[in-house]
Amino acid sequence: MLIMKRFYTAMSLVAVLLYMASLSLATTSSSNFTDLSALLAFKSEIKTDPNNVLGSNWTQPGSFCNWVGVSCSRRRQRVTALNLTGMGLQGTISPYVGKLSFLVMLDLSNNSFHGHLIPEIGHLRRLRVLILYLNLLEGVIPASFIPDEIGNLHNSEGIVLEANNLNGTIPSSIFNISSLRVLALGTNSLSGTLPSTFGLQLPNLRKLYLSLNQISGSIPSYLSNCSMLTLLELSYNQFIGPVPTCLGYLENLQILNLRENQLENQPGSLELSFLIDLTRCRALEILVISKNPFSSLLPDSVRNFSSSLQRFSADSCNIKGPIPKRIGDLRNLNKLTLSDNREMALQKNNLSGPIPSCIGNLFNLQIMFMSSNQLSSSIPSSLWSLENLLFLNLSSNSLEGNLHANMRALKMLQSIDLSGNRISGKIPTVLGDFQSLSVLNLSKNSFSGAIPEQLGDLITLDYLDLSHNNLSREIPKYLVALSHLHYLNLSFNKLSGEIPRQAKFLMKFILPLFAFTSILIVVILIMMRCQKNNVKTHNTILDVVPTVEHRLISYQELRHATNDFSEANILGVGSFGSVFKGILSKGTLVAVKVLNLQLEGAFKSFDAECKVLARVRHRNLVKVISSCSNPELRALVLQYMPNGSLEKWLYSFNYYLKYGLEGRVSTKGDIYSYGIMLLEMLTRKKPIDDIFVGEMSLR
Repeated sequence: MLIMKRFYTAMSLVAVLLYMASLSLATTSSSNFTDLSALLAFKSEIKTDPNNVLGSNWTQPGSFCNWVGVSCSRRRQRVTALNLTGMGLQGTISPYVGKLSFLVMLDLSNNSFHGHLIPEIGHLRRLRVLILYLNLLEGVIPASFIPDEIGNLHNSEGIVLEANNLNGTIPSSIFNISSLRVLALGTNSLSGTLPSTFGLQLPNLRKLYLSLNQISGSIPSYLSNCSMLTLLELSYNQFIGPVPTCLGYLENLQILNLRENQLENQPGSLELSFLIDLTRCRALEILVISKNPFSSLLPDSVRNFSSSLQRFSADSCNIKGPIPKRIGDLRNLNKLTLSDNREMALQKNNLSGPIPSCIGNLFNLQIMFMSSNQLSSSIPSSLWSLENLLFLNLSSNSLEGNLHANMRALKMLQSIDLSGNRISGKIPTVLGDFQSLSVLNLSKNSFSGAIPEQLGDLITLDYLDLSHNNLSREIPKYLVALSHLHYLNLSFNKLSGEIPRQAKFLMKFILPLFAFTSILIVVILIMMRCQKNNVKTHNTILDVVPTVEHRLISYQELRHATNDFSEANILGVGSFGSVFKGILSKGTLVAVKVLNLQLEGAFKSFDAECKVLARVRHRNLVKVISSCSNPELRALVLQYMPNGSLEKWLYSFNYYLKYGLEGRVSTKGDIYSYGIMLLEMLTRKKPIDDIFVGEMSLR
């Protein structure tokens, strides 16, 4: 009896355990069914799936945890992450996303989701990362979101809603999510002001993106409480008042961008006092304060910025006074922009002084823009020791004297603009050794003597303006040999001789002779010779002049130019990203190469490509017009090739290319690569084709 009793007791326990297990399985099954239903509801709202990712993969038998973009917890098999970034999806975000109660990360960025931001996202109490940038979401962040919904996202570490069409004010409860590390609301149409207590409840905030909105009011002083902040991006808004000096307490700050607001200096201070405080930010790498009406002096203490500072931009700020003498202490600075500032005070509008000789200590400097100031004296010889310099613009100042006899050839320098100064003497022959030079503008100075023959060695030159000087003697015949030259202006000099007849570019000459009748005859002859090509050359000058500038192109302009990076504009896809066709605001056709930052090595590839393209120039390489770089995007804006790629010509048509179709190879080129390309042209086979094996291997 005792044995039987124990048996029944054991069986009862087993039954209880089985019953409890069945309840658990039923609960798990029910939970999994909830997630499955939510995912299928999400899929039903997708109207366009260009790569058929969801159409082909989200229907396969088995667990939804194996679907593309879906990640699950190991034990419960609940959906914890949904990552569908960059898949070209179009549609609305289903409110059933709010049923994915275990969701920790939601990333739908770089798609074309439209409609309003759904309040159901606020139900996701476990959500830590929300990334919806680069979509077409619109409307306000609804009041019903706050505080009952989004305010409940107390565990969130990242909210990224950049590059949508959101408007209205920013719900204040967002600023109370203490776990928040990244808040990115830039490139929308958000308005209103930031609360004065902003920063008190954000001790973990690392990155704040609010640029390209319509936010007004003052910058909150309590931002200094965000001691972990490394990036503060407030550019292109309507902030007013002084920059809080307490930002100097952000010891981890690496990037500060205040460009294009209505910020002012501290009342009663002659110097930009907030710069003095920012010198305490020893990690600061990029400082941009351009296009704000500061109307103050640069303090000498800018020399105290850490050696980590790489870029300082303060153009169009109405900055007064001389350039600080110790600015050369910023040894790692690679971009210095102080253009469009003026010396506004002092008697008789006296000039603000020379460029300090210590400028030569900025040996990492790549870009120096100081145009439209009132700088005086001569250009220091130390400037010509900046071996990494790429762009130099000192135009529209009052610089004088000669270009220094100790001027050294800067082999990486691509553009020199010294126009609109008072520089005299002869044009240095050493300019012929500037191997990468494509733009040389010495117009509106007092240069004299002959045009040096050494300029004929500038084989990469495509823009040359020597007008409005005192140059004399004959016009050099070697100018015809500069095959890249598209713009040449030698007008208003004392040059003589025959105009080169074989030039294929627009030449603008006014040759002053002794008699008015002789001038008239020459002008008539020039007009007769150019009449046949008048329309063509006129268009050439209009097309070429804008391209010689180092254009600054915003992300917003690129987005508009490519129709929001539409798939219809894709020219090609490579290992690290895609290339889109675009039309800039001035009507210029460009190719925009956008890197896929999700791929390992993308950042390294972008940096390497920028360095190579900055140093290499060749007639067979496309030109780099500009670049666009922010923490979410890396893009190169390239010259558009209307005839398509070589691959298109090799593999997309039903005829063979002739050998050497107008092709030439440089003696400095890579012979092996040229041989491979030639083999492709003859065989119409890629180097990885199966035919190239065994004895036919290319290795």
